[in-house]
Amino acid sequence: MADSRPGRCEFLRTKKYHWKLLVVSVLVFLGTRPASATPGFPNPSSSGDEEKFCQVRGGTFQMGDVWGDGDFAIPERPVHEVEVGNFLLGRYEVTVSEFESFVRATGYRTRAETQPQAIRLTAGEVKAGKNPYPRWNAHFFEQDGRHPVVWLAWEDATAYCNWLSRQNGLPPAYDEKTGQFLDRDGAPTEDVRKVVGFRLPTEAEWEFAARERGKKVRFGNGQDIARASEMNFDAAGTGAAVPSLRLPAENRHPYNKAGETRGRPIHVGSFPPNALGLYDMSGNAWEWCSDSGCTGYSPAKQVNPRTRKEGGAYILRGGTFDTDAKACRVSARIDWGPGSRCPASGFRVARTVEP
Repeated sequence: MADSRPGRCEFLRTKKYHWKLLVVSVLVFLGTRPASATPGFPNPSSSGDEEKFCQVRGGTFQMGDVWGDGDFAIPERPVHEVEVGNFLLGRYEVTVSEFESFVRATGYRTRAETQPQAIRLTAGEVKAGKNPYPRWNAHFFEQDGRHPVVWLAWEDATAYCNWLSRQNGLPPAYDEKTGQFLDRDGAPTEDVRKVVGFRLPTEAEWEFAARERGKKVRFGNGQDIARASEMNFDAAGTGAAVPSLRLPAENRHPYNKAGETRGRPIHVGSFPPNALGLYDMSGNAWEWCSDSGCTGYSPAKQVNPRTRKEGGAYILRGGTFDTDAKACRVSARIDWGPGSRCPASGFRVARTVEP
């Protein structure tokens, strides 16, 4: 059965947690702009397909709710100093076409397929023939290869990353049984800098990149005001996924400019990118990060942090097409247990780069 959380996105959990890009041979991206060369960065993949990645030069920044907007779901404060190294990050969320290539090559079945759980449907939805057991290729909305792939659990995203690594002659980044990082020799490691293969970004890397290398910006497109003409989010406060959470106009956040709510994902890259060349860092789809078992932040400075707790809930960032502006802020965080997924849970790919 489904439950509701502050993200206005109905998501599914395993019983244990009832409450709590990039395919080189078949990339389908239109309108990409090539990445500028950055000294010290190697080719992002064995084929040199660097235009699909943003080269993010590391640095130090103040991580957390620097605007004082207040928490969305889990604590965003205290603001604390974080240092991250160089890394690559997919310019786009992984698409349906890319994930389909992985499934065709491997026969992989997602958590939604191996652990199906029915969601609540209205009588009208049942009559209309909506699928009570949705999955990545069977939604409530039409999609094509250029939409972000969604209805994915964290485990599905990391399995894709490992496959992508093997496709490019790289060692896998994850132990798919434990969720641990693996180094180049396949040994478990807690140090993200020792991970060679493709992976999900750490929470710190994601926020650093969304904020254009740590600038004080509220949204992942480099803007401080959320507008429907620049992001795919619930600008009208309609509560697209959970109508009971609709926001009256007088209660909308001051940084939420009223506008259209599309109520579904749109093609990746439909709006201008941020200053680093990253698209859809706010809105469209939630994006899984590598971290798990997180609660509040420590006030102490951290260097290349990745929080991991076996069996802990995993972090998602970025907000979605059916969340309002508060969830789409670059500091907003939400955590879901193993196996969880929703109509807007997707991801993008990262990779460590040596100094």
